[in-house]
Amino acid sequence: MSKSVYSIVLDDDVIKMIDIAAARQNTSRSNLINRILARHISLPTTETMISDVYNSINDFLKDSSSLALQILGSGSLINMRSALSYKYNPSVKYTVEIFEKGDYLGRLKVSLRSQNRQVLTIFDDFFYLWSQLEKQYAGLDDEEFTVADGRYARLLRCSDCNDYSDYGLTIGAYVDLMDRCMKEFFSRYTLSPSRAAKSAGGIYISDITDDIHKI
Repeated sequence: MSKSVYSIVLDDDVIKMIDIAAARQNTSRSNLINRILARHISLPTTETMISDVYNSINDFLKDSSSLALQILGSGSLINMRSALSYKYNPSVKYTVEIFEKGDYLGRLKVSLRSQNRQVLTIFDDFFYLWSQLEKQYAGLDDEEFTVADGRYARLLRCSDCNDYSDYGLTIGAYVDLMDRCMKEFFSRYTLSPSRAAKSAGGIYISDITDDIHKI
């Protein structure tokens, strides 16, 4: 959403209470007023979108996944972490970035914390497989994702509705599915890359949902 500067007249006592509430919530006076007004007229803002998505991802992951959700910081980023049972237990970072405007809701970025060339190669091989599955089963276009040197990025499509809590649950389920498929792929890759692809692909096909298809 675009923003502009407006001049409004408010009671001094109201501003004092707004400033106290803003300090408690670690935000600015303008952001808090914007949030209150948007909530009053039932208009979602980028900040409320992020909060709704974050809270629903947290609800999904705390009972259903080995992923760890990090505390929501400033800006439009939501971070999750996982660990692979492979050489040196490399950690995987999942970052959901929410866009303020545009044709897409946001972007999922996945990165692997490792300098081991073999590990990075397996990571890229997995996301090549993942992208082929997404192109086949979710209609993903080549322009919507990138894979290179231990990094994967994928645009997230806009939701059909404004219920970002439900959309956050879907994002949580999507990342959880990706994480489970990746762990399965790594666990079998050394014995047989083709079997690793078949096993991980089987999990994707069996666990994919209509909601995840729309992301």
